[in-house]
Amino acid sequence: MANPPKTILLCSCEDTMHLDTAAVRRGCRNSEIGTFSQLCRAELNQFRNAAKAEGSLTVGCTQEALLFSDEAGERSQPIDFVNLRETAGWSTEGTQAGPKIAALLAAAAEPTPDFPLVNMSSEGVILIYGRDETAIEAGRLLADHLDVSVMITRPAQITPPSTTSFPIVRGTIRSARGHFGSFELTIDDYAAPHPSSRDTFIFETPRDGATSRCDLVLDLSGGPPLFPAHNLRDGYLRADPRDPAGMLRAVLKARDLIGSFDKPKYIDFTAQLCAHSRSGLTGCHRCLDLCPTGAITPDGDHVRISAEICAGCGQCVTQRIVQLLFKFVRAGLMRWFQKSSQIAT
Repeated sequence: MANPPKTILLCSCEDTMHLDTAAVRRGCRNSEIGTFSQLCRAELNQFRNAAKAEGSLTVGCTQEALLFSDEAGERSQPIDFVNLRETAGWSTEGTQAGPKIAALLAAAAEPTPDFPLVNMSSEGVILIYGRDETAIEAGRLLADHLDVSVMITRPAQITPPSTTSFPIVRGTIRSARGHFGSFELTIDDYAAPHPSSRDTFIFETPRDGATSRCDLVLDLSGGPPLFPAHNLRDGYLRADPRDPAGMLRAVLKARDLIGSFDKPKYIDFTAQLCAHSRSGLTGCHRCLDLCPTGAITPDGDHVRISAEICAGCGQCVTQRIVQLLFKFVRAGLMRWFQKSSQIAT
């Protein structure tokens, strides 16, 4: 380890997992290792004493990380928390997990390399896309926090609210593109309601091809997702309108998505190595076929990767590694076959 922790605190979680301290000492040399059975409760004072000491501190527990952080007070150095229980100690081979526990602790002490970030921002403009009063209720919950618009697809009998605190329109999303902070939707059957709507919404003459731009999309329509791999598309939230708890979770998540955020830039693309359509001839399109989020698109002779959409799944890179390995193995087999043929003759 480049920077081994001075103190490591291990807890057997009330003796529900085996602690192989000898293996930990071999993997984490020059470290003081303490073992406990109930560090977060009966032995909490032992943690407080360790937290007061100078030097780095690693705790083999993540479940009670919040408690330990509070008890540490204003400690000058951060505490590393490592999940040893679910990842090793509670496994079917937990009694033999000493080397793995040592490796997890050693990895936690390694400095994290710097990586580029992509800045994404949201001004809180959200489109709530639904089919009934559920979307309007979500709008009420978010109206004090975000700039809300509600769009109902193929509405039935919906009574207009007594006061208009956010726009409610009709429309069906034909296509959607973009990312968190910059979504663009193409809408058919778009129409605003007549202000004189009384018992039910009465809409104006609809039109197709309308465009809407927003920072966030909350999809409560119950229809197919608007994006491939929709759970990986930042800023696109989706819940079943028949699930009140799911709708509430999506609303609470959307409420906090305003401001500036950073996400890792997962891919470093070298255009000179791309053979997508060099000289106008199709050479390779594997990454286009594999990308689940659609972050990779054609761009002249090469491709373009949207860092804002890329979710870092690694399928494009894995495919390239497999391709290179296959190439090397095939070349090796060919050389072996040629050599064997020469010996045979």
